[in-house]
Amino acid sequence: MRKEQTIEPTESGWIKAIAEDSGSSESDVRTVLLKFGVRAQTTPPRAKSLRFDSINLRGVRAGSERDGPFDLSWSDLGTGIWAVMSERNLRGKSSILNLLQAAIRGDFPGRVKPDVWKWLEIIEIRYRVDEVLHRLELRKAAGEEKAAEGRAMLSRSDSDGQWITLYEGDSGDGLKSQTEHLMMEELDFPLIYAHNKTTGGHPHGWPLIASTFFLSSSNEPKALFGDLPIDGLPLRLLQLFIGLSWVSTYSAALTAQKQVEQGLINRPNQSGVNAVLNTRLLEVDGQLAEAKKAHGAGDRSAKRLELAQLDDETAINRKTAETARVAFETDTATVASVSASYDDARRRLKQLEDERSAGYSFRQLSPTCCPACEAAFGKAAPGVEHGDGNTCALCKNDLAVHEDDLDNHHIQDAQTFVEELATSLQIAKAKLKASEKTARDATEQLRAVISRVRDLQEVISTSPADPELVVVQLEAQARQLRELLASLQSPANDDTETQGELKILCAATEVSKTLMTAMQSDVLNAIADSVMALAKKFGVSHVTSMHLDAGGKLKVHQGGADIYFSNLTMGEKLRIKIAISLAAVEVAKRRGHGRHPGLLIIDSPASEEVVNEDFEQMLDSVASAAKDIGGVQIIIGTIARKAVEAVVPSDHRLHAKGDGYLF
Repeated sequence: MRKEQTIEPTESGWIKAIAEDSGSSESDVRTVLLKFGVRAQTTPPRAKSLRFDSINLRGVRAGSERDGPFDLSWSDLGTGIWAVMSERNLRGKSSILNLLQAAIRGDFPGRVKPDVWKWLEIIEIRYRVDEVLHRLELRKAAGEEKAAEGRAMLSRSDSDGQWITLYEGDSGDGLKSQTEHLMMEELDFPLIYAHNKTTGGHPHGWPLIASTFFLSSSNEPKALFGDLPIDGLPLRLLQLFIGLSWVSTYSAALTAQKQVEQGLINRPNQSGVNAVLNTRLLEVDGQLAEAKKAHGAGDRSAKRLELAQLDDETAINRKTAETARVAFETDTATVASVSASYDDARRRLKQLEDERSAGYSFRQLSPTCCPACEAAFGKAAPGVEHGDGNTCALCKNDLAVHEDDLDNHHIQDAQTFVEELATSLQIAKAKLKASEKTARDATEQLRAVISRVRDLQEVISTSPADPELVVVQLEAQARQLRELLASLQSPANDDTETQGELKILCAATEVSKTLMTAMQSDVLNAIADSVMALAKKFGVSHVTSMHLDAGGKLKVHQGGADIYFSNLTMGEKLRIKIAISLAAVEVAKRRGHGRHPGLLIIDSPASEEVVNEDFEQMLDSVASAAKDIGGVQIIIGTIARKAVEAVVPSDHRLHAKGDGYLF
């Protein structure tokens, strides 16, 4: 491999070095790097700041010692050291810090306790990214447990102080996804690529990066940086924060290289594939020879032709049967209608005849007394007499003339209408009978054709396969097998192309690593020295030296023995994680470039075997570091101590005094 100083730390110099080391043209190198998304990172990054501005909580406590509504407001936060304090434990310190963490991750309820989450109704948290104010508002019903049932709004303030909505929707996965995209974009963080044999290659984004800003004594530290000790991620994070050039380039190139290598490992053995294909080809050739000897394809073809003809006949018969059915239904409706009219006409004729008879009988009556008072007439009233001036013996009204003739005329018309309807009914019934027979015959004919189709289909399905078709199929299989065997033996489909890509990616990984590590050693040494100085102030005893190697492993020389970070006690791990976070910011600030946003939240740092004197020294050291670095915001959750009051100004404290709760 070439020497470091021979590589020009520019994109063109990087491409040229990769081409020389891989024996490829610069054009091929650019094509492969573009295919796998490997880009040159030549400019040291500039850090953007992230700090909280305020937190407001409202809700209703339930099932606790002090049930009822609460309203918490803590505002005007800025740089420096801040403290969330209470006189006793379990007063809401961790819940506030966990809500801050959930806000910048968009992940609710996150680590917030289920009972506290149920109490909350309104959460409003504001934070600044490079002095640009952002606001998260989350509203839900008190008692609601599901984050997806809440409503969230994520906004950003413009230069005129107006809020621009970036997201509005449920407070579940939608908010989480939008917050991750926002933070990666606003803070200008690249994805961190990792690869392992179990899960393959995959990128890590904001959740991994954000995990480095929150330290808690309730969780045992597993990694020097962040929460995941696998795939070299602690070193990737450290490289990211201290702002080494070519870090993302090296990470992407190494991941692509491992993906291609894993693909070659998983590729099946070519000689074994050839043997299987050859065996199958012999079997197909044997079946093909037997199929060519088969005869009698004509009967099967004739049956298929007959089936096609029957399909056409079935379609015609189905249409005929449908037409006959419609005609039968129409004639049935006609008979019903005419029959109803005929019956109605007959009832009308009978009514007229009855009315005429009743009138005739009434007019023949000769009453001898009044129907009302039963007084006898002086003289019997005569019967109805027709002639000029004749009046009714009872009512004295004039009698109608020719009334019998008028009734006879109506009855004659009704009789004629009944006879006409009887004739129409007879004709309709005859037509119905004919259409019924036609429909029945058409249905029977359709059923017969369908039965013939089914019988023929069964004969075809149970008869031997058509030898001609079998021959065609076997010939196609044999042709495909020969093409596969030829393609496997063709140089164009060899591993040549993949091996060429792998050579370029391996060269890209080595060249990028060389450019990256050219300055990495000095930076890691500076961080190790800073960590050791801070760790001693934090109470880590008997430490004589610390060394941070190129693999991201911290080796501590303590009490005459070399101990790695993973073998330290839980209390020592927490203090060293605090120290390395501050050291990364300090070294990056001192060198003028880096990506750490200067935010650190520490929950209960004094709970891990830290005596008052050590805690006071540690807190003083943290405050001094924050002041010296500048632009850093450190928020600590702790039990109230004089050491805290000595270091944290009163206006930088959120303090629940006595038996009080923070919310």
